[in-house]
Amino acid sequence: MMRKRVLIVLGCLMALTLAAQEKNMARLVLEDTSYVDVSLGMAGQRGDLKDIYDPSSTLGGALSASARHKLSSVSLYGRFGYGYDYGWGSTWRGWIHPYETPFMLADSIPGTLSLEQYSMQAGAGVPLGRQWSLGIDVAYDVALMAKHKDLRNKNTAMVFRISPGLYWRGAHAGVGLNLGYERATERVEYMQVSESVEHVLFDLYGLWLYHASGFASAENRRMKENNRFFGNFQLDLSLGSVQLSNDLGLSWLQSEQTEVGYNNQQFGTIRNWTWSDDLSVKIGEAHEIKAKAQFSTMQGFRPLQRQELDPDSRIRVWVTYGDPVYCYWRQQHGESLSYTYGTSWKISVGVSNWHYQHAYVEYPQRFSQRIGTITPSVAAEIPLGRLFTLAASAGYAKDYDPYCDQTEWQLIEPLYRQWEYWEGNSWLAGIGLNWHSSSGRTYVRARYDLEVSTEPPTDIGGSRHTASLTLGFRF
Repeated sequence: MMRKRVLIVLGCLMALTLAAQEKNMARLVLEDTSYVDVSLGMAGQRGDLKDIYDPSSTLGGALSASARHKLSSVSLYGRFGYGYDYGWGSTWRGWIHPYETPFMLADSIPGTLSLEQYSMQAGAGVPLGRQWSLGIDVAYDVALMAKHKDLRNKNTAMVFRISPGLYWRGAHAGVGLNLGYERATERVEYMQVSESVEHVLFDLYGLWLYHASGFASAENRRMKENNRFFGNFQLDLSLGSVQLSNDLGLSWLQSEQTEVGYNNQQFGTIRNWTWSDDLSVKIGEAHEIKAKAQFSTMQGFRPLQRQELDPDSRIRVWVTYGDPVYCYWRQQHGESLSYTYGTSWKISVGVSNWHYQHAYVEYPQRFSQRIGTITPSVAAEIPLGRLFTLAASAGYAKDYDPYCDQTEWQLIEPLYRQWEYWEGNSWLAGIGLNWHSSSGRTYVRARYDLEVSTEPPTDIGGSRHTASLTLGFRF
C-alpha cells in the first residue's frame, strides 16, 4: 500500500487505471469539446520487492474507450474499461482490495491468480440559464478474481455509484458541489480439488491475529457489503494570469461482513471517515503548483456470537449478544507538494509524505504498528523533435517512525514479511517515451520503472520492475 502510493506520486505506474473516477458532471458544459479516445495496453511487473499480498510477477492487458459529445445544449460523457491481470506466486489474498478492511478470510498456499475487471461510467451536464448547470454521474464496475491452486478462492465484486452535481460560474469564479452514494459488494468462496491433503483456512482480524481451522467446504463463504456517502466541493478562480482550482472531498463508509447463507454468522464491521483536498495553481503558461492532502480514520467492530439450537427449526444458528466490540483502529494521512516549470519542456520537483498507524485490542493485549515515508522526487518531460517526448523521474523513499508489536498470537511469518517490506528504504526511477502522429490522432506510450531497495537481499531487499506499453487512437 505504501509503495503503491509512492509510485503514484512519482508517476511510475502504468496509465491503465480501470476504476471510474468521481466527477462533478455539471462542469462538462464549461468545455465545448468532443472526442473519442480508444487505447489498448499491456503491462508487467516482476521482482522480490513487493507487498505480501502482491504476486511475485504479473502480466496484464487493458482496453479503455472514452468519449465526449455535445448534443444541442447537453454535454455527454461515457467510458468503458476492461482489464485482465494474471499473477504468479500470490498468497494471503482473500479480498480484491485487502487493505479495505482488517477482517479477511485467507490461506497461505501460493498460487497463480487471475483478476478480471469491467468498468462503465456515464455522465451528462445540462446548462440552467447563463450561470448555472446541473449534472449526473453514474458508474458500474464488476471484478472477478480467482486463485488456481488449492485452496482456491473465487471472488465476485460489484460497485455502483450515482452522484448528482451543481455548478455556478461567474466572470472570475466558479463554485460546484456534487453529492453521491456508492454501494459495493464482494463475495468470496473457497473450494478444494485435491482430497489427499488437508489445508488450513485463516480468519484474519487485524495485525495478523487469527483463528485457524481445517478446510470445510460448507462453511467457507463470506459476503462483504459497503455503503459509502460522499460529497465534493469545487472552487475555481481566474485572476488575470493566475488560475486556481481546488477540490475538497469528504466521505463516510460503513462495511459489514456476513456468512453467505442462512446461518446469520457475522465477522466484523468497519466505519471509515475520509477527507481530501486537491489544489492546483497555474501562473501564466510556465508555472504550476500542485498540493494534495488526505486523512482517514477507521474503526473496526467484532460481534459477540455463539451457536444455539433454534427450538422451532431444530437448526443451529448464530445468536448475537449485546453491541459489537470496538477492537480495531486505523489512521493514515498523506500530503504531497510539487512545482512544475516549463511549456514545451517541463521539469517538476516535489515531495510527498505518508504516515500509517493501526492497533488491535484482544483483551488484555493491545497490538500496534506505525510507520511513515517521505519521498522527494524530480521528473522531467523533454520534447525530442515534433513527435516524441521523453519522460523521466527519480526519487528516494525514506521511512521514519517505525514501530511493530508481535507475539505468538499473531502469524509471525507474514507479519515479518510485510513489515520488512514497509520498513525498507528504496530508490525509485522511471523512464518513458511518448509518440504521437502529426495529426495527433494516434499515440504510443512506453514506460519502464524500477524500485531498488537499500536493504540487504536477506531482508526483503532486491528490486521491482514495471514495464508498460499503450497504443491509443483519438478522433
